[in-house]
Amino acid sequence: MKKLKLLAAVAATVLSLGTSIAAQAALAIVAHPSNSVSGIRADDAQRIFLGKTGEFANGRRAVPVDQTPGTASRTKFMKAVIEKSEDELKGYWSKLMFSGKGQPPREVGDDAAVKAWVASNPEAIGYIDGKFVDGSVKVLFIIP
Repeated sequence: MKKLKLLAAVAATVLSLGTSIAAQAALAIVAHPSNSVSGIRADDAQRIFLGKTGEFANGRRAVPVDQTPGTASRTKFMKAVIEKSEDELKGYWSKLMFSGKGQPPREVGDDAAVKAWVASNPEAIGYIDGKFVDGSVKVLFIIP
């Protein structure tokens, strides 16, 4: 949890410097530009991507979208935010699906596919390499 708080502090600093910095960041958690939420903490993103909540802090529905296993962005996101290995995550979702308590986020491909999906879905949240950030998505958090 200390790691998540540190990441949140770094992200807040980076976000305050503007989106041009975001484009140079290693990884960005992004939402549809119409989303009124101005940012997100790493632990909130973790809760959304693990199905523990289905809403942003502003009460708006949050629909997470994952990259497929093996992409560099997913590997970094898993380590920095989810804090589980692929095998641990698979087991986590197997238990939830078996009990009828949840479904894993949709997997749509790589950075470009996630950006396109988020840009076309007002309730979406995803993560992409910072070099893919443009006006079609809104940066909520930066993972250095």
